[in-house]
Amino acid sequence: MNILHTSDWHIGRSLYGRKRYEEFSAFLDWLVQTIEDERIDALLVAGDVFDTSTPSNRAQELYYRFLCRVAASCCRHVVVIAGNHDSPTFLNAPKELLRALHVHVVGSITDDAEDEVIMLQTDDTPEAIVCAVPYLRDKDIRTVDPGDTIDDKNLKLLDGLKQHYADVYAAAEEKRDACKRAGHGDIPIVVMGHLFTAGGKTVDGDGVRE
Repeated sequence: MNILHTSDWHIGRSLYGRKRYEEFSAFLDWLVQTIEDERIDALLVAGDVFDTSTPSNRAQELYYRFLCRVAASCCRHVVVIAGNHDSPTFLNAPKELLRALHVHVVGSITDDAEDEVIMLQTDDTPEAIVCAVPYLRDKDIRTVDPGDTIDDKNLKLLDGLKQHYADVYAAAEEKRDACKRAGHGDIPIVVMGHLFTAGGKTVDGDGVRE
């Protein structure tokens, strides 16, 4: 199975006040061509599809036109998760409709970790299991107690992140075990997520971020 991973398109972002829709359109054209050239079976889009939570009509048009083109290509599966720039509710709104095109969207977490586990299959034959973890916001994963210090809050945030990924992976393992029992062999698990790192800095001279 050929998988192509991409993220952080930021469709609609301006550069010094200049609109860049032609650039975004050219990139998406190139991506469709790459999918065809490389015979990609599954496309994974790991967040920040748009640059803002309220993308323009032009940005939305580019996004949905791209998904339609991919659905008509050799690519059999698309999985999209929300990033910190995306609106979870906006991405989720058409998810049932997009599922008809074999596009799976996970904009936000739910009470059930299994909702972030996507089974990619063709003709009822499982091919891969994707842990599709969207950007996790503080309110989604962190508990706050009276008297907590900043350090306490940060540690609870890290613990919440770790626990959520562990819960989703455990749900994926259960699906894989069920596939084994059904005689489908060892199905690969792919984990994708979107994280925002604070406090990074660029080291002068080599462009390396710490």
